[in-house]
This record gives sequence, structure tokens and C-alpha cells, in this order.
Amino acid sequence: MKILVTGGAGFIGSHVVDELIQKKHKVVIIDDLSTGKRENLNRKAKLYKLDICSPKITQVFKKEKFDAVFHLAAQISAAHSMTDPLFDAKVNVLGTINLIENSLKYDVKKFVYTSSGGVLYGNAKQLPTSEDYPLNPICPYGVSKLTAENYLRYYHKNFNFDFIALRY
Repeated sequence: MKILVTGGAGFIGSHVVDELIQKKHKVVIIDDLSTGKRENLNRKAKLYKLDICSPKITQVFKKEKFDAVFHLAAQISAAHSMTDPLFDAKVNVLGTINLIENSLKYDVKKFVYTSSGGVLYGNAKQLPTSEDYPLNPICPYGVSKLTAENYLRYYHKNFNFDFIALRY
């Protein structure tokens, strides 16, 4: 399969890329390298240095024709989300919608979204926290990750968009 990994220069993303390449998939990375590192990049993957909010993403989808998307790119700091919630929402919500829309337009079969476990549940009293624990994000980062999950549910219900959300 040809797979897009957003955030493929990041810590988790680079390990996902390595595993996919080991399993003989063709991997393309979109990463703006704002927090990811060039030294994390697998030489067998193709890199597009782009922001996930960029309209140029459409050209990448059109050219590469992905079978699946692993979406790990994000504004990842809960603390930064509290000082700049607009930036957090732009990257984590609008960037995700940009990827979903292009995935639909270019017939991507599977979308794997990296959400977040801890921030969705707030100050959970149950540890480890089960997936059915009440959702109660207490910072913009948690709100943006939950909002992106809700958009994925919307696209699934209305367009039969196939996705899974992983809450690390």
C-alpha cells in the first residue's frame, strides 16, 4: 500500500514510518519540521515539507494517490494550547479537516487518527482510564483533539469515511 504519514519526523510518527517500511509499504511523509527532526526521517520515505493546513496538500494527494493516511501531525503542547488556543485549533482541527477532505476527494480507503488519551478525560479519577470514561477535556489541546474525533465521526456517518482514532 502507499501510505501517508503526517508528522513522520516526530518521535511516534518516525517509528510508525519505520514499521510501515519494514512491512514493505511505500511511505510518504508530510511534516513541517517545526517539532519533528530530520534525523528521525527514514531514507526510504519521501518527504513533503508542508504544514497540514496548507492548500498545497491537495497537490500531494492528487500526485501520490494514497491508500491510507496515518495522521500524527499536531500542535502537541497542552501548555501552548492555553497560551495560543487559536493556533492549537487551526492545526489540530482545521489541519485534520484538510486531510479528511483530501482523503475523501482522492479516495483514501483508511484514515488512522492519533488522538490523545490523557487530555480527553481531564483529571480522571480512574487510572488507567478506560475508553468509556466520561470525556472532560480541561485545556484547548484536549478540546481540539476531541473536536477532530467528532469531525471524523461526522464524516463516517455522512460519507461512510473509514477511520480509527487511537488514544495514546
